[in-house]
Amino acid sequence: MRVTFGTEGWRGIIAEEFTTERLRMVTQAVAEHVLSLSTPTSSPTLAVGYDTRFLSGRFARTVCEVLAGNGIAAVVSGTTVPTCAVSRYVVRHRLAAGVMITASHNPGAYNGFKLKEAYGGSATTETVASVERRLGRHPVKRVPFDDARRNRSIREADFLGPYLEGIRRFLDLRAIRRAPLRIVVDSMHGAGGTIIEELLRGGRCRVETLRAAPDPLFGGQAPEPIASHLTGLSRHVRRRRAHVGIANDGDADRLGIVSPNGTWLNPGQVMCMLLLHLVHARGSRGAVVKTVSNTMMINRLTDALGLKLIEVPVGFKHIAKLMLEQDVLIGGEESGGIGMRGYLPERDGIVNGLMLAEAMAARKQTPAAMLRDLERRYGRWAYGRRDLTLRLEQVQRLFRRLEEAPPGSMGGVRVTGVNRLDGVKLIGRDESWMLFRRSGTEPIVRLYAETPSPRRLAALLSLGMRLATRS
Repeated sequence: MRVTFGTEGWRGIIAEEFTTERLRMVTQAVAEHVLSLSTPTSSPTLAVGYDTRFLSGRFARTVCEVLAGNGIAAVVSGTTVPTCAVSRYVVRHRLAAGVMITASHNPGAYNGFKLKEAYGGSATTETVASVERRLGRHPVKRVPFDDARRNRSIREADFLGPYLEGIRRFLDLRAIRRAPLRIVVDSMHGAGGTIIEELLRGGRCRVETLRAAPDPLFGGQAPEPIASHLTGLSRHVRRRRAHVGIANDGDADRLGIVSPNGTWLNPGQVMCMLLLHLVHARGSRGAVVKTVSNTMMINRLTDALGLKLIEVPVGFKHIAKLMLEQDVLIGGEESGGIGMRGYLPERDGIVNGLMLAEAMAARKQTPAAMLRDLERRYGRWAYGRRDLTLRLEQVQRLFRRLEEAPPGSMGGVRVTGVNRLDGVKLIGRDESWMLFRRSGTEPIVRLYAETPSPRRLAALLSLGMRLATRS
């Protein structure tokens, strides 16, 4: 079975696609790529971290053994950590790269491999291509973990300390602690644990954490912070009369927000709140980057603020690339990954949740009140997503039809544009849209839709599902 990197690394079902043998092969390819960039006198070092998934710690040791076998020093985290802790450690210690063993938001049966560049962000398209070209080219070299640790080619380190230090420098945690906020955090049994609660301890702010204990099966539910997975958080927020609910995915690089009435806010709405805070409270300016699947509210807001807007394919690596090349203030995906200038060219769900709390403290508003203000100025947008498991022939027929003869209308609204940046996006005259794209990590087609008429959302999604499943 061929190993293929998706939008963010390589993932697969444990013991089926994701095996120790394939992990060694992928790490060997990464080692060869890293060595191809080093000089004869340099000695590259990689950071290796892991989350709470089944066998993640053991898989991290496997990565270290192969790196050591190739003469590359490995620094492995002493405990489970968020993905961004690996990125922070790489940047702070000026390492060649970092590896994170995680399958992010995928179900518990999955594990995966994320590769981070020296700047702390996702591996570029060029790096991924280089690694893929080297897969299986040479036999795997490895040194047993204990032997490599004895000769100091593998050593253990604290990744969490530098990570927390970076958060404290970037955010005004004292302002949040002074505010009389009631916050409920849902770590979804992932690597976020009680980090937010611990950072905000010692003030008027009160934080309670749900599902903080590590669980490789994530309670039987995929650790993805979307509305259908956060019903418990919604109930708890209402019961506690909390001002906000903050959820993070399995490796804590994605964000989900629940308002005081228990309603889930989509990440595009949250990104608009963070953008306004950065501009109005922090006095920042710069370009804004959104993925093709994100809300039109961002378009209207950036236009009103006089900021440049750039649209990119799905995958945070596209945002990270622009953050390195241009003066990007904020960039975000519809899936809850958001990055901000001054931190790292990387998404971090914990930082984003805390930045929203900082905005709440500054504005003395809940997310629900912030959203009402946004909708008064920039329109009310209804947004939805469906994940469709289709046979390969159905997928091929769907995209062939969309490419050759896209529909002329969507639920009575004329289609005025077709965007092929990532998948096929049909854009209506009223700025409503529908996007079909293949998942980079799972055997599914993702269907997204948004409309300025909330009553039309269900009809748009139904239309998309009929188009996708039509024989």
